Amino acid sequence: MKKFRITLIIMIILLGQVSNMAYAIEGPLDNLPEKYDLLREENIRLREEILKLRNQLSEKPGEKIPVLMYHHLLMQEDIDNYNWSKNSSVLSVESFEEQMDYLHENGFYTATLDELNAFMDGKISLPEKTVVITFDDGYLSNALYAYPIMKKYNFRGTIFMIGYRVDAPQEPFDPSATQALSVNETYKYRDVFDYESHTYALHNMDKDKKALILAKDKKEIIDDLTKNRELLNAKYLAYPYGKYDENTIEYLKDTGHEMAFTIEAGYTTKDLNKFMLPRFEISSQRMPFSRFMRVVNGMYE
Repeated sequence: MKKFRITLIIMIILLGQVSNMAYAIEGPLDNLPEKYDLLREENIRLREEILKLRNQLSEKPGEKIPVLMYHHLLMQEDIDNYNWSKNSSVLSVESFEEQMDYLHENGFYTATLDELNAFMDGKISLPEKTVVITFDDGYLSNALYAYPIMKKYNFRGTIFMIGYRVDAPQEPFDPSATQALSVNETYKYRDVFDYESHTYALHNMDKDKKALILAKDKKEIIDDLTKNRELLNAKYLAYPYGKYDENTIEYLKDTGHEMAFTIEAGYTTKDLNKFMLPRFEISSQRMPFSRFMRVVNGMYE
């Protein structure tokens, strides 16, 4: 724990350098794109430095990385008031905050998908206490609730977005229903979230209850994958309902995707197929806190 406190102090100093730089580039807007690129490059450099420190202070390198899968978040009061308790995809904000507090207090590193990709290629090491945080579907609640909690701890995560839902004006938040985070608003949360693909319009079933990503013909699937990839500048995908086959993987490769995620429980290791990566679903019904601790500490069986 002492090592982690030292790391935290160093991280605060490094992040302070970014803040100072942000003030330094304030001024006329005529060079805003160049200023943005400069700040982005500096953030990437400092994150690389933080990862180096984490690796140096880790007792051993990470070998199996848990990728956590969340969906919709609501306050427990709203879950009770609007009858969400039977929906396993809805997690209370209170439970999510407890989990993030645990990760922070116990020195976990939240890797980005780019870092996970580089880890699988053997280009970088990740510390033993590493998790990857993902959200499926692109709910507005991720921005409203998850964002401030994760930002508080300098955590990073990825939202896999359903294109047709997010490719629209922003709806106001209403806990009695679900709203998507508009792609036009995503820039506000990029210091925490990256945005990747959950297909554009294939997150559904046909009349025979077959997932559209399997039921549609090759051209329709490739067109859909390409459309969402271009909308989000995406490189990674989460399969709708976790459904895929050999053809799906080939279509992903053809459209320039680099990794894809299922809903099968398990750890990500370097020997896995990058288009068949597992994730742990986090829900109040299937993931009590005691099991959450076992999962993130590599003790899931």
